[in-house]
Amino acid sequence: MTTLLLGDCLEKLKMLPDNSVDLVVTSPPYNKNYWTRNRSMGTWKRVIEYDSFHDCMEPEEYVKQQKDVLNELIRIIKPTGSIFYNHMDILHKNNTIHPSYVYDYNIKQVIVWDRGNTPSLTKEYFFKTTEWVFWIKKNWDASPYFNKSKAIHKKNIWRINKEKDQSHPAPFPEELVDNIIKSCCPENGTVLDCYNGSGTTGLVAIKNNMSYIGIDISHDYIEMTRERINI
Repeated sequence: MTTLLLGDCLEKLKMLPDNSVDLVVTSPPYNKNYWTRNRSMGTWKRVIEYDSFHDCMEPEEYVKQQKDVLNELIRIIKPTGSIFYNHMDILHKNNTIHPSYVYDYNIKQVIVWDRGNTPSLTKEYFFKTTEWVFWIKKNWDASPYFNKSKAIHKKNIWRINKEKDQSHPAPFPEELVDNIIKSCCPENGTVLDCYNGSGTTGLVAIKNNMSYIGIDISHDYIEMTRERINI
């Protein structure tokens, strides 16, 4: 079963019942444009252009929004469920802006996603080719479903190239999602991505015979997903 919901993710998440989802695989907008909006190279500004979302919130507002979303995801996942929350460090004026708010939750493990390359060629830092995937569980005593024998990548550093040739500005690589679903979702489980984007999580969930719930604020991205997964 596949369900695609158009609208604000927080409002749509509030509609879902408690303890109803086995696995969340998601990646929010990083609010990177807030930090890069005044940093230009000639007439070119390094910004991420989404279809219907202005990724440039005040940091305090962004953190509150993300914690509200994570609180809903914690409510929605089963006691054996997991949240895989992808984020990154923002490099700004010789500082690192880390998504430290995630440590208010019960983190089972932190995965390093090595993308192999970077679009940033700044001379101020070592080249940054990694992002974080935070594995969050429901509560301190929770034991999330996990079958490492099915994993493609069995170490905590995953070397997976960034997805190319997509009309979405920040798509997941299928291999990354596949590794999570195969090892962390039980047979015939339900997978959720509340920042559906181009629908890669849904596509991989369906390939693994899982039910899928995708939420996105963009009508175009929802339609893109329908085309990709053939519904």
